[in-house]
Amino acid sequence: MVIQGNKVRTNNNNSDVFANQWGEFLKQHTVEEDIFAVYTNYDSDYTGNFDFIIGTENSTEKSSVTIPQGKYFVWKVEKNDPHSVGMAWKEIWHSDVPRTYQTDFEWYKTDGTISIYLSVSSQD
Repeated sequence: MVIQGNKVRTNNNNSDVFANQWGEFLKQHTVEEDIFAVYTNYDSDYTGNFDFIIGTENSTEKSSVTIPQGKYFVWKVEKNDPHSVGMAWKEIWHSDVPRTYQTDFEWYKTDGTISIYLSVSSQD
């Protein structure tokens, strides 16, 4: 799956970057299809830098990222709001999910559900 959107290099200490990216995306797009927030090209783990891109499969933005096929652990977000997504990530950071830090993504479906897909080792 190829997602096109605007990409930035950031880390989890820069929460303003995420809010700004979402604000820009929502100003430029109507939400009529699934939206993906993709985290990739990790320097190390959740404490290091990574690429962050918000987009859709049908966007015409300048940056793109391919979500590779592979094994993913799916973390369901309980409520459809930014606070719940942030809380889910905090729980993930303190969980024992065997993450590979390859490509992770949030999938915002048009039905209002949100799931976070975490890349994990296919050997488990």
